[in-house]
Amino acid sequence: MQSLKRWRQKKRLNKFMHKYLFELGHQPHISIAEIQAVFSHKKIKHKTLSAQGKSASGGKKTFFIIETKDGLDCEELLKTLGGTIKITEKIEEDNITDFLAKTPEEFKIQFSLSGPNSKKIAMAVKKQLKSMGRSVRYIEPKNTATILHNKLIKKQGDLTIFEDEIFVTKAIQPFEEFSERDYKRPSTDSFSGMLPPKLARIMINLGQTDTDATLLDPFCGSGTVLTEALDLGFKNLIGSDNSERAIEDTDKNISWVEDRYNLKPEMLKLTVFDATRLSNDLDKNSVNLIVSEPYLGKPLRGNENKLTLQKQTDELSDLYTKSFKEFYKILKKDGVAIFIIPKFKHKNEWVEIDCIEKIKKSGFEIIPLSEESDSLTYHRPKQHVARVLWGFRKI
Repeated sequence: MQSLKRWRQKKRLNKFMHKYLFELGHQPHISIAEIQAVFSHKKIKHKTLSAQGKSASGGKKTFFIIETKDGLDCEELLKTLGGTIKITEKIEEDNITDFLAKTPEEFKIQFSLSGPNSKKIAMAVKKQLKSMGRSVRYIEPKNTATILHNKLIKKQGDLTIFEDEIFVTKAIQPFEEFSERDYKRPSTDSFSGMLPPKLARIMINLGQTDTDATLLDPFCGSGTVLTEALDLGFKNLIGSDNSERAIEDTDKNISWVEDRYNLKPEMLKLTVFDATRLSNDLDKNSVNLIVSEPYLGKPLRGNENKLTLQKQTDELSDLYTKSFKEFYKILKKDGVAIFIIPKFKHKNEWVEIDCIEKIKKSGFEIIPLSEESDSLTYHRPKQHVARVLWGFRKI
C-alpha cells in the first residue's frame, strides 16, 4: 500500500516536469559542455537524463536530454548557444494524431516527423487525420531550413520520435544569422583567422562571464570572437593583434555587425599590439575574460615530416607561454582565459604542443571544460590540425 502511494506521488510530480531533447551539432561533446556551462551560469536547475551525445535509432543525429521543473525559454537559449541545432519538448499526448488534432479546425494541419520509421508513421497519422475530416499536409524534414520556411514552430508541427516518446520543436538555431556573420561580413582573411562563429560563441559561453565584463581577444584576426561577443550582449570589448590588416578587418566587421543588428558596445578598443607585450598597452588587472584562437602556425598540407611539425610546436609553445605571462598581468583576480591550443596530425599520431605546465607556472589553474575531461578537441575528418579548447583561471 505504501509503495502504491509513493508511485502515485511520483506520477503527480512527473506530471509537472518538462522534458527537453537538445539536437546537437557535429561536435556533440563540445555542444554538451556549452549547454552545461550556460545552465550553470544562468543557474537553470535541471536533471540530466543523458549526459552523452546519444544517437537516435535509425539516424546519425545526437541528442542531450534533460528535465526541468520550470519550463525553458527555448528561443532565448538558442539565441545564446552556438552548438545546438534545435530544442524540442516532450508533448503530453500519448500519440501524434491526438496532438495534431488540437490544431484549430479552421487551419490546415502541417507537420513533419523525424525518428525511426518516421515516414511510415507520418503516412498513418495523415490517414487518421483525413478520416477525421481534417486537411493535412506532411512535410519531409530535410533540415532546419524546412522548419523555418514552413513556419512549423509557430504551427507546432515539427515532431521528433525518440525512445518511444514524442517531442515538438520549440526553437531552432538562427542558422541564417550565423551564415551571414561567417560569409557576408565585409572582411575575411584566411591568414588573420577562420574561426567559425559558432565555435567562437561556444568559447565565450564556456567562460561563464557576465556581459558587463571586459572581454579581450589578443589574437583577434578578423574579429570573430568580438562580433559574437557583441551579439551575445557584451558591452566592453578589446581586440588586439600584431597585424594592422587584422585590426582593419576587425573594425570593418564590428561596424557591419553594429549596423546589421543594431548593436553598440559601451567600450571598444582595437589596437595593433603583440600579445607577448600586452601589459605595455593595457592596464593591469583590467580584463575579466580572454577568449582567443591564437596564431596556429603555418598552414599544413599533410605531407610535413615530424621534425618540421615539432619545430612548429616549439615555436608556438614559446609564443603561448610568453602570452600567458602577459595575460596574468592584465587579468583581474580569478579572471578566465578560454584559449585554443592546436595539435597537428602526422600519419596516425598527433604532435602536441608542450605548454600546459608552463602556463600553470605563470599563475594559472586549469578549469575543466567538461565532466569527462579538462579540454575539448574540435576536429573534422581529414583536417591536419585539431583545435583543443582549454580553460585557465588566474590564481
